[in-house]
Amino acid sequence: MSIQNEQIENVTFQALAHPTRRTILRIVQSRSMGVSYTELITELGLSTGKLNYHLEQLKGVLEKNNSNYYVLTPFGKKTAEHLNLIEQRTSSDDERYVKIATLSQKGSLQPIVKAILIINIVMMTVFVALWAYIGYIAIIEGAPVVVYVLLPVLFAIGASILGVLVYALFRTPLWIKRFEHRFFGEP
Repeated sequence: MSIQNEQIENVTFQALAHPTRRTILRIVQSRSMGVSYTELITELGLSTGKLNYHLEQLKGVLEKNNSNYYVLTPFGKKTAEHLNLIEQRTSSDDERYVKIATLSQKGSLQPIVKAILIINIVMMTVFVALWAYIGYIAIIEGAPVVVYVLLPVLFAIGASILGVLVYALFRTPLWIKRFEHRFFGEP
């Protein structure tokens, strides 16, 4: 594929990437004389800043005519034709594949869950080490009986939680995959 074709594809997909830009293209395409800035603001209900941003993204696809109305450029007409083809040729059979594509393009929860687990493992390690140190001080310096009973219990609970967290960290990919499959559909 030539660089020019790749650039044309990139520009076309960028123009169609946002729902607001697709709506702007449909509005401009539906009016043979073009559409004014005020009509776009009124019809879309956007702030001027947002509309200006999307119009900036559509430069080369839209242009202003002598009457100061936005019209499609020759390239814009081709871009709008692509949008129309997608709308016309999409069938109910495509629904399943669109769902699969949508899910594959979304980010996974796995990195976030792994980061949370690692943070918890570090915190739990600090707590277990602190309880072990307090136990050492209690043995060396002497402490009430309650401390001798409570610290081993806390140490055991902390070590157990730490073990569960480490186990979860290694099993996370499988758990997250099942979770995402169950709640978000097929991958």
